[in-house]
Formats: sequence, structure tokens, C-alpha cells
Amino acid sequence: MNDRSETLPAAKVFATSRAKVLADLLDTHHTTFYTVISVIQATCFGFLVLVCFEEGKAYGTSQWLLAANTLAIIVLVWNSFIRGFVILSYVPKLIDGAMPFALGAAQCFAAYFVAHDVRGWYWSIAALSFIGFIRYVNAEINARLNPEENAHVMDFYIRHLRMLQVSSLMALAACGGMAYFAHWPEKILVAVSFAVTAGYAIGEEALWLRLEKFARGAS
Repeated sequence: MNDRSETLPAAKVFATSRAKVLADLLDTHHTTFYTVISVIQATCFGFLVLVCFEEGKAYGTSQWLLAANTLAIIVLVWNSFIRGFVILSYVPKLIDGAMPFALGAAQCFAAYFVAHDVRGWYWSIAALSFIGFIRYVNAEINARLNPEENAHVMDFYIRHLRMLQVSSLMALAACGGMAYFAHWPEKILVAVSFAVTAGYAIGEEALWLRLEKFARGAS
């Protein structure tokens, strides 16, 4: 029979190694994916600039305003993604890896349609909103699958995620409705696009301010 004193160190080494593997897997959520989304958002920004350089001579006021709104959306997506990384801790799955690329594709289509069709732009933002909804649902699922790592914020942040899910669906409905049903002139459609973007940005910022108050222990 093996001496118990000889087996304990081996078991301890195994447990330590396993804990390190888990720590490395969790760390990929905050490092690798931070880099990935930053690169993709930079690519979307570069594509928008390229479209503006290529098509800008034919732009009217509406196209330039739509380009400015698209830039604001690129910033919002990056900001939302990065702040989400800070809050939750979990091992990324395949859907987490696909999400930044799906968001990037939708934003590139939006940049393309700036020069071609405002309704196509609305469809692109509707797709972006749907992908955002999936991302927020996925974040909630991952948080629940990793309760120990996220116990510090679980109760409050789940409500936060539910509100973000609802706001994404509202943006999806608004943009899809504008693309399919609205027969307004282009200038009005562009003006309404700013209202949709501003409404989402203000609502999301209000949620993050509430989360900051929670973190500071404020009522």
C-alpha cells in the first residue's frame, strides 16, 4: 500500500494545476476577447472611412449625417462590449468567439449602405440589434453557469442584462419597422435614425450609472 504522505502532494499538485488551467481559461475572456473586439471595431471604423473616401464626392447632407450616426454606433458597440467584459467572468464558448465577428459584419453592412440605401442601413442596424440581443442572452446564460465567479454582481447584473435584452429588442423592432413599413423621405429617415441611436445610448448609459452606484454601495 502506498504511503498516504506520498499521495497527498501529488493530489495537491493536480488540484493546483487544474486551478491554473481554469484561471487561464477565465483570463481569455478579459484579454483575448478584449483584443479581438478592439481589432474588429477598428476594422469597421476603417471600412466606414474607406466608404466615405470612395463615395464622399456624391454624398449629400443625409449621407454624411448617416455616416456620423454609423460612427456613433461603432463607438457604442465597442463601449458596450468592453464594459460587459469588465463585469462578468466566464470561460468563452464558440458563440462568444462568433459574436464579435457577427457584430462587425452588421456594422460593415451599415457602413456600406450609408452610400447606397437608407433602408438597407436600417436593416443592418436591425441585424446588429438582434445580434446584440443574442449576446446579452448569452452573457446571462454564462453568468448563471459560473455563479461562483460572478456571485459578487449576480443579482443586480442579471436585472441589468434583462433591461439590455429588452432595449435590444426595441431597437430591432424600431429599425426593422422603419426599414419595412416607413415610406418617408430620406431626410426624415436619417433624422429618425439619430433618435433611435440617442435613445439606446441614453438608456444604456443610465443602466451603467445604476451599476456604478451599486458598486459604490450607493442606494
